[in-house]
Amino acid sequence: DQNVPNPFAESTVINFNIPTDFTKAQIIFNAADGKVIKVVDVTEKGEGHLNVFANDLSNGMYSYSLIIDGKVVATKKMVKQN
Repeated sequence: DQNVPNPFAESTVINFNIPTDFTKAQIIFNAADGKVIKVVDVTEKGEGHLNVFANDLSNGMYSYSLIIDGKVVATKKMVKQN
């Protein structure tokens, strides 16, 4: 799902729902230039959430993708601002 709140200053939450029959799931964060800035392995099945903290991010637009078994399931944009 889309992160809430968006835009965010301090932190934001990404909710997701992972099928029960997966081998590997990840959320990959990219900077505006496409550079991968963080990869988070998701081990829980079903509904879950990920807290994202802005202390390592500069202001700007980022994208994140949910990847399950090597396939991009969804990609969303998030904005970090003060």
